[in-house]
Amino acid sequence: MSKYRVHVYLVVRVPFDVEAESQEEAIKAAEKLVDNDSYRLPEAEDAEEIVGYLVDEEGDEEYERSVSYDGNRKPAPYVNDPECV
Repeated sequence: MSKYRVHVYLVVRVPFDVEAESQEEAIKAAEKLVDNDSYRLPEAEDAEEIVGYLVDEEGDEEYERSVSYDGNRKPAPYVNDPECV
């Protein structure tokens, strides 16, 4: 039987608590935390791809102001539109 090391590129959701003036600024603040390796897991490498964001606002217990964005920081209407869910 042979041995192998398999690299699996996973997309994971890692929450960051940030303060910002807007959701767009909150995304930028979270990206800075990603850039400084504050979330790294042992044996993990960055796959250099972010496929999306979900921004929740503190105090919005029903998530009515939560917005999903695509990897280009554009709102993802197909996710945010209740008729598309």
